[in-house]
Amino acid sequence: MPSNEVDFGKYIQFSVSKRFGIITLNRTQRSNAFTIELLRNLKSAVRYCQEEEKIRGLILTNNGESFSTGMDLDYIDGSDHNAVMNLEQTAAEICELLFNGKPSISAVDGRTMGEGVVFMVCCDYRIATSQSFFQMPEIYSGIFPGTGCTILFSKILGIPCAKRMLMFAERINTDRALKINLIDEIVENKEKLMNSALKKARFLFPKNQTVINLIKLCTNHLIDKTYNEAYEIEKEASAWYQHEDKEKFLETFRNKFR
Repeated sequence: MPSNEVDFGKYIQFSVSKRFGIITLNRTQRSNAFTIELLRNLKSAVRYCQEEEKIRGLILTNNGESFSTGMDLDYIDGSDHNAVMNLEQTAAEICELLFNGKPSISAVDGRTMGEGVVFMVCCDYRIATSQSFFQMPEIYSGIFPGTGCTILFSKILGIPCAKRMLMFAERINTDRALKINLIDEIVENKEKLMNSALKKARFLFPKNQTVINLIKLCTNHLIDKTYNEAYEIEKEASAWYQHEDKEKFLETFRNKFR
């Protein structure tokens, strides 16, 4: 089995359970706000889960009272647009790994803001404790939310909800988040949060991993295709069993959407 001892820096804890990598944000003294160092370490942890053959997915969660308050504006000047763009580029690379990679579950507890919301949305199943809330505050600092969230939010939440979050920084509680499909499940506390996430992992890990990943890629990407275009791509996915090297086929199929 993959090692629980892999080091991704002091602000990320890593372990493996049910063949899922568990990535825990642990910069609690700064509400898990992101610096470029933390983002790079998070990217390394997510990539490790994608590349380690025996890991079948990942759970992204947090210690402390916040999942993440987004970009650390005490670390980076929001008016320094080049610095912001560098940070957002790394964040976008994490989003790509989550959105196109192995199954992912976000288990969030507390304030979830900025990039924290975006990473959560990129996961396939999203669980939150009842005291959590969600907000995209970039507009207050004159920062364009450039990690692909304008596209993701419009697809998942619909254009009106996306505008309320991105243009008006609407703060959304868990009941509202559940209604608009921002999250999939609400639990009472942190203990139940991880129990629920591991339950989903237990469901997924014995299933055919090629089929699970193909379903994820098709549902994430075919929505904007015509029916005939989507059906032709689905036919390729349906014929997965004809390929001797399943990993090579899956990677080739995944590259269609990169």
